[in-house]
Amino acid sequence: MENTNQVVNAVESQNKIEPGGTLNIDGTVYAVGLLWQSLQNPDDPLPEIREVIESEPGYDLYCLRPASAPQYGIGKKSMGHAEGQPSAAAAVASAYADKTSVCAVFRIKEGWWFVSIRNDLILSEEDRLFVREEDAQRAFFSMMAVPDWDIKIAPSEWQIDGAEQVVLADLIKNARKVRLQELSAMRKTQFLIGIALFIIVVVIGIFYLISSLWDSVFTPKKIVAVPTPEVIKPVEPTPEKPKPWEKVPDTLHFLNKCWDNSYQLSNLTIPQWKMGTVVCTPTGIETSWSKQNGGRIAFFKAAIDEYRLSRVSVSLNDSGTSAKGTVQFTDLPTIATIPTLSADQIRDEFIDITQATGLPIQYSKQTVQDPPNNPDGSVPPNQQTYEFYAFTVSSGYSPWEWKEFFDKFSGLELLKVEYNPAIEATSNKWKYEGRIYAK
Repeated sequence: MENTNQVVNAVESQNKIEPGGTLNIDGTVYAVGLLWQSLQNPDDPLPEIREVIESEPGYDLYCLRPASAPQYGIGKKSMGHAEGQPSAAAAVASAYADKTSVCAVFRIKEGWWFVSIRNDLILSEEDRLFVREEDAQRAFFSMMAVPDWDIKIAPSEWQIDGAEQVVLADLIKNARKVRLQELSAMRKTQFLIGIALFIIVVVIGIFYLISSLWDSVFTPKKIVAVPTPEVIKPVEPTPEKPKPWEKVPDTLHFLNKCWDNSYQLSNLTIPQWKMGTVVCTPTGIETSWSKQNGGRIAFFKAAIDEYRLSRVSVSLNDSGTSAKGTVQFTDLPTIATIPTLSADQIRDEFIDITQATGLPIQYSKQTVQDPPNNPDGSVPPNQQTYEFYAFTVSSGYSPWEWKEFFDKFSGLELLKVEYNPAIEATSNKWKYEGRIYAK
């Protein structure tokens, strides 16, 4: 674990959040420390929320935040969260409904509560309660590297230019309350809504039928020449194209799925068959097996049946000497992660980490055009160029030992994780590839 500690020290440990997930504001208990995610299907949110709660150990409550960019937050009863508690972050977002970007630290009796809202989205894992003031300051100053905040809130003694001190109780006392609930409560609500909609449809149908009969019996028919109206198509504004870092796979969920599936596949023992490298991408996992001397296709099929790998799609080649296994990811959530470092700062961080750990991190500065050039080489209108550093690193450290590195950089997109079970545990068993966008 000495090498592991070197990695953690080199990339700087993240702010330590003391236990506790509630604030008591004028007698009302508010939930903080929720994990916020963008809602992909506002019309049917239950399957999406259930999938995330079941994949995240400890989370058992949720709340829905309707907005221009709908979100849901999930919480833990183990942090003091309870059904019926309103979300403090959602209340602040409601109070500043006319603002799209808010960065705030509120001094309350429990400590210092930090929340960031960007482009009308409560940022993932930026709804945090700190016990130490210096940790709250560090989190606030890291977000100040991002420009164009509509409003900045901080204690007056911090002396932040352009920031104002706001009393949280006064701000949210009349704000809309978004409350935590359990999945069972949502099922009941949907059932009642369904019944109400059915009754409304029946009533409208009856009213329409009576109106039609009345008109046909008592209203004389008139033949009126109706001129054909001129159809004018409205000019639809061109939607703003999202930046590449505004919708990237959630690194924590990606690592979790890659680790779980790689571990299960590596424990699949097939006599006289050798397993190849496990390759994880945001779309799924792929690996292979090759027959060794003495191996048989019967051994392979028996092992697959014994381990009951229902999620793994397995196919053998025609000669029965090799096989391929794939796992598709259809539910990997995406998040917005705003770059906070310039290209030069990212390069300096890589140099420092390499010098501190001795790990061979390969990195190079690159650019991407969005949208790309046309097939004839011409540049399309409104093309934007984005800078990023691509990185590749191999080591014996597992994804969770590298989590501190991934958490250090905002604007990071993890593209690929490879796991080679044939390599000794102390060698370069894991390989990581990704990119970090520059602000």
